[in-house]
Amino acid sequence: MEFTVTKVLQTTDVLQLEKCVNDHDGIELKVAADYVGENDFAVYDGSKLIGYLQSFAYLPTEWEVNVFVDPDYRQQGIFKSLVETAAGVAREAGAEAFTFVIDDASQSGKAVLGKLGAEYRMTEYNMVLKKAQLFLKADPDFELREATASDRPFIVETLGQSFGNTADEAEAIYQAIETEDRVTYVGVANGQPVGVVRAYLASETQASIHAFAVRPEAQGNGYGKKMLKLMVQAMFRTGRTQLELDVETDNARALDLYKDAGFVVGRGYQFHVLEL
Repeated sequence: MEFTVTKVLQTTDVLQLEKCVNDHDGIELKVAADYVGENDFAVYDGSKLIGYLQSFAYLPTEWEVNVFVDPDYRQQGIFKSLVETAAGVAREAGAEAFTFVIDDASQSGKAVLGKLGAEYRMTEYNMVLKKAQLFLKADPDFELREATASDRPFIVETLGQSFGNTADEAEAIYQAIETEDRVTYVGVANGQPVGVVRAYLASETQASIHAFAVRPEAQGNGYGKKMLKLMVQAMFRTGRTQLELDVETDNARALDLYKDAGFVVGRGYQFHVLEL
């Protein structure tokens, strides 16, 4: 049976498919509901959504992709059709690769990506805050303040240095995630900015901490620990007590830091890269 790749009709269709796939496969992979209808692709059987691909151009040359296919319609070429259609659009926009994100427990995801020839890159843990440390010893020489427009050059440069991106890549990533539902803070030691940390405000009670980095020359002074704990305090003050973050599984130093701040390891997510 041939299926046509088209536009998604309703966000509720996507959320229903997400639940169907997660329940069937025993995984937890989420779509970004706020971005449904933007740079995504769908396959329907009549009025039923049976395949969905959501993409994010975090870099002009590399897009991050999530794909969901109804368990009753697998092995019929739907995944491949979605990827091929999206790849055509991505190439025209200058993209050179897709980065697929799958739950570490997704056997079907690993199998289909293997058939496509995608290459495994890394695995990240999702960590969830279990026991916040809200009472910290005051340090008059260190503060975490909300970023201003004048901090932008420092933020972009710090993120680029810390995550191995070129200046242009760091700028592109920052632009891609510079939305009204995110906040940025700068760590300041002895009057000098030393690090940056951001949060995506998912709801009135939830937030996801990301883009957390300390300048290379400032590392080893305990600034990261202070920044993270102060960030948790800042989120709690807004009523957001359900906090999470992601970290590479082989980053032992960061894992220890996050555990010390009260976060515990949850699910793992694999990243696979497909050259276009």
